[in-house]
Amino acid sequence: MLNTLIVLAVLFDGFFLSLTGIERKYAYPLDSTRIAPADVGLPQVSEHRLKSGIATLVIWVAPADEGKPTVLYFQGNGGNLANRAHRFRLFTDRGYGLIAPAYRGSSGSTGKPNEDRLTRDALRVWSSLDAFVPGLSPNHMVIYGESLGGGVALKLLAQPGVTQPAGVVLDSPFTSYPDVARHLAPDHARLIAKMTNIWNNAAHVKSLTAPLLVLHGTADTLVPYSQGQQVFATATSATKHFVSVEGADHLATWTDQTEPQLWRFIDGLHAFSIP
Repeated sequence: MLNTLIVLAVLFDGFFLSLTGIERKYAYPLDSTRIAPADVGLPQVSEHRLKSGIATLVIWVAPADEGKPTVLYFQGNGGNLANRAHRFRLFTDRGYGLIAPAYRGSSGSTGKPNEDRLTRDALRVWSSLDAFVPGLSPNHMVIYGESLGGGVALKLLAQPGVTQPAGVVLDSPFTSYPDVARHLAPDHARLIAKMTNIWNNAAHVKSLTAPLLVLHGTADTLVPYSQGQQVFATATSATKHFVSVEGADHLATWTDQTEPQLWRFIDGLHAFSIP
């Protein structure tokens, strides 16, 4: 991810490609392949389209059972929605609804990703919940942010006037993209200072008021465990929980020990019902 970005920036600095172009390519190594939900064992999930500016976003949607929440899932910076099919199946098997937007350049969505565009897309999705499932509103929602997705979630909720969800789960969150780059390539501060995709979770989490659960592996080699701890400590949510996943690397946080804690958090938020 960002380690490759820094290496290439050193090789081409000022001579061949702009740092912005390199950054986009290696900060968002997304898979553009469109795969239907049914083809990955999710026949209960339907595929929707949503216009966001000039881009068309692919959205995977499943309605919740009566009294259950809907999970708005923001994926990490790599792959596509199909790569998350196992997690989506576990959500829907529990009766949770699902709204999983594919970033620009992933899973059949058009356009090129960057921080501003993904933020606008997240706002577009958040304002369109009722279009996916009639009657759906933010108080029915649990936002799940996977790595980069945590940055998307927190920046969304830091925008003026945005209604907070019932709860937020951050999986392996970082303090900022430059902080991750400094961890991976500490000798290249001059290049890191030129980054344009910042995703400043340490600042944006201060706007969060919804209940929060953070999952982070103690052996995360990409995003240091200490960064997840810092995001958690800075969060202003009145109710918050941190789950350390012993020996787990980046995003290897769903285990037999941690999944029950995730379900208890979601189920305990409040009684969900859609009018």
